[in-house]
Amino acid sequence: MKTTVAAALLTTAMFANAAEAQQKVGVVSLQNVFQQLPQAQQISERLQEEFADDFAELDKMTADLQALQEKAERDAQIMSPTERLELGREVEMLEAQRQLKYQALREDSERRQQEERNKLMMEIARETQAVAQAEGYDVILNGSSVIYAGEALDITDEVVAKMTGGN
Repeated sequence: MKTTVAAALLTTAMFANAAEAQQKVGVVSLQNVFQQLPQAQQISERLQEEFADDFAELDKMTADLQALQEKAERDAQIMSPTERLELGREVEMLEAQRQLKYQALREDSERRQQEERNKLMMEIARETQAVAQAEGYDVILNGSSVIYAGEALDITDEVVAKMTGGN
């Protein structure tokens, strides 16, 4: 009797493990999806246009600074000490302004890039979820968190196809 009960419990445990093993698991590389999307390139181009005037202004400041530095070196022998001092201060002031402008521009462009990247990553996550539901997956893992997954589990291409209209 004890042997029959033990065999029944063992059989039940094996069937429970087999039922759990039937879950459909997939893997998606969110970074690869992002890199393959034309939307990522469009974001980059849009941000370049958005900050083009600011970068042009920074380039002009850099050219003005170089011209002043060249003038200071070239005319140092014929300038009075007062003129050299004034020109040196002007160079320092322009350099400080350029550095401030550069830092502010860099921070603004990085912030905007991160905002746009986050929006696209949220869209990728939604589309990944839609693909997973449509194909009956129980679990989707981010490929960057998985050490190894067989190619059969990878749904990266399906997500890219869905997002690029290549259904």
